[in-house]
Amino acid sequence: MSVQEDMAVYEEYLKEFLSTRSSNALAQILIDTQLLRKKIPAYQRIRGNSSDMKQRGLYPLIFHYLDLGEEAVEEKRGRNISAYTAIYEEMAALKEYIYREIDVISTSRFRSQLDAYERFLAETGSIQLWNFIFVISVSAFSMLILFYSLNRFTDPLFKLSVMTKELSKGNFDIPDMETGRGSIDELDRVIEAFNHMKTEISNYIEEIRRQEVLKQEYMNEKMRNMKMEGLVRHMEIYALQAQMNPHFLFNTINTGMQLAIVEKAERTGEYMDYMARLFRHIIRNKEIIVPFRHEITGLEYYFYLLRVRFPRNLNLTIRCTEEALDTKVPVSILQPLVENCIIHAFKNADEDFLRSIDIKAEQQDRYLIIVVSDNGKGMSQETAKTLLRRQPMSESPVSRVMGLKNVIQRLYFFYPDDQNVIDIETDTDGTAVIIRVDTQREPCIVF
Repeated sequence: MSVQEDMAVYEEYLKEFLSTRSSNALAQILIDTQLLRKKIPAYQRIRGNSSDMKQRGLYPLIFHYLDLGEEAVEEKRGRNISAYTAIYEEMAALKEYIYREIDVISTSRFRSQLDAYERFLAETGSIQLWNFIFVISVSAFSMLILFYSLNRFTDPLFKLSVMTKELSKGNFDIPDMETGRGSIDELDRVIEAFNHMKTEISNYIEEIRRQEVLKQEYMNEKMRNMKMEGLVRHMEIYALQAQMNPHFLFNTINTGMQLAIVEKAERTGEYMDYMARLFRHIIRNKEIIVPFRHEITGLEYYFYLLRVRFPRNLNLTIRCTEEALDTKVPVSILQPLVENCIIHAFKNADEDFLRSIDIKAEQQDRYLIIVVSDNGKGMSQETAKTLLRRQPMSESPVSRVMGLKNVIQRLYFFYPDDQNVIDIETDTDGTAVIIRVDTQREPCIVF
């Protein structure tokens, strides 16, 4: 705030005090008086111009203006109306004079600054002119150097392009390019390499033409052999397919594990061992309803294989009570949920992103509550509603097709009267699939 504005505020509070004798106005007068006195410097160096001298001369007038205000306040307290009225009129006249002088000083300084700005513009214009001349000169010299350098570079390249077109037409009888005529040394080496390449290609084509008949006969013979070999391989594949079954696959993996142990490939052997355990776990199960412990065991084997793929950024947490482990549930309801997290929830995630899957199972009254949650990208509410919509079951009653949708529909099949057997909670921070199994109700297994 400027001195003029401070004086205007001070005058308003002084007028209010002289009119109403308000204590608030008196307090504000004392504050404004101190602020104005502090704003006026006790010492200011005068640089010799008239504006600074006039400004220095205003300081005593402002101090006198404040002194008159204090006298007017004292006369108001003494209820001497004529005295403080006369003082106020004197203050008004003094204030008008101070304002005029401030306006004169401001105008003078503005004019001096305007003159300095005009001089600055003139000097700047001169500098810009010389800079422009310098830039034009440097640009012209640079263009001459550039044209000369480009000519040394482009002329040999143009000749190379002409010869390349001739070679593409099959004309290898053209003479070699000459070097050492003002071109760049690196281009001379390129031209020499091009001449050598042209000669080598010409010789190679002649050799190819001489061998074309022999090659054609060789290809015909090879084709006959490949047909015979394809027939044999077809018969071998047919035999292998006839032998392929789950037990054969398990025995093959088990053999690979033993071979890895013999070769001291401990990591590979352990991987094959867990794969064999997973297949053994699947093959041995013939039941539709199994203890929840069975699901946890298979999931642990499956998760070990996943950790090989994601060794640093995949974490599985399993928290199950002993009572929950002994509760019977439909088979293959846990692994597909974890697989769904890997395939969909963590799709396109950064390599350093820590993928977390949390499995929690506990008994609450008559219900077994199973929660499978992840910290993936989640899904839309529309997608969740679509997945939770009941649909007709597949004609195959023992179908084990993996996927969240399959698990939902199978749970609806086993518990047709329980509308809340499964639910999905999802947002941008992850997804949680909640399964509520009524332990006091037998699942429907009539197909």
